[in-house]
Amino acid sequence: MKNAIFVLHSTSETRALEFATLAAIAERLGNAGYTSDLLIVAAPGESGVDVPYGSMFRTVTAVSPTKPVGDGADFILHMASKAVSDAGASVVVGFGNLANRNWAPQLAAAIDAEFVTSCETLSIEQDSILVSAPAMGGMVMKILALGNRPSVLLYSGEALPAPEANEVSVPTSAVEVENNTVRFISSEALPDSGGLPLRGATKVVSGGLGIGSSEKWRVIEEFAAKVGASVGASRAAVEMGWVPSSRQVGFSGQKVSPEVYVAVGISGAVHHLAGIGGAKKIVAVNKDPEAAIFKIADVGIVGDYEQILAAAMQKLG
Repeated sequence: MKNAIFVLHSTSETRALEFATLAAIAERLGNAGYTSDLLIVAAPGESGVDVPYGSMFRTVTAVSPTKPVGDGADFILHMASKAVSDAGASVVVGFGNLANRNWAPQLAAAIDAEFVTSCETLSIEQDSILVSAPAMGGMVMKILALGNRPSVLLYSGEALPAPEANEVSVPTSAVEVENNTVRFISSEALPDSGGLPLRGATKVVSGGLGIGSSEKWRVIEEFAAKVGASVGASRAAVEMGWVPSSRQVGFSGQKVSPEVYVAVGISGAVHHLAGIGGAKKIVAVNKDPEAAIFKIADVGIVGDYEQILAAAMQKLG
């Protein structure tokens, strides 16, 4: 019997849509003869977790560290490694977010597995796992037939429809955290006032370095709220500390496939374009008429973004 381990770092922002996507992938792996177990890493002090579509998995286990562990990379690596060993698993699946990219390559190296950092699609052909992922900075898409090779897959594709499965509730087991040479003291996350989650959003308004400052970022959030869109950001905006990394769109962030994607003050670097290839319509607002974003935009507006968005909001009432 072939086994797969699914790893989910559950937080207050984890939605049923994410559980549904993992369960859908587990269903597909089942068509290739895999059984799937789900490992949930919860926050310290959590007594239990409700798991939508949890019956799709053979077992669901929830653990929590006895004290805060930052992004949890070392703790998740330890728990995932144990789960893989206990189940004799050859496939590990998680989401392609920044936090998972800290532990997943270490696990892949430890078990001598293929590592796919941004898996766009996953299908089964003749009992073999077939995945696609961007390469060369998102310029091309590679197709990998994994066969029976051990693999660690970070899924960054579109949200998948939920399979027929029931919710389960599992208690959380507290796990002692070992004292390492580097000790976590505390962390303070940037406030996320971006409203709707990026994954599965039908409308996204993203800002880039051209916004100018953290104080002006409110313009993006206000416009997004006005049109009922999720807030996204370029890597440059995230690195400036204007917005949390959970809002990053691009090759090293999240990939989105909205009906409408509005890029404000974003130049159009290749690694950002790799994250918006699935958008149906792209609207670009930039003061630089030579910005690369205009080459792929369906609608391009050259000018001062503050005046343009203010006029749009006034028009919308």
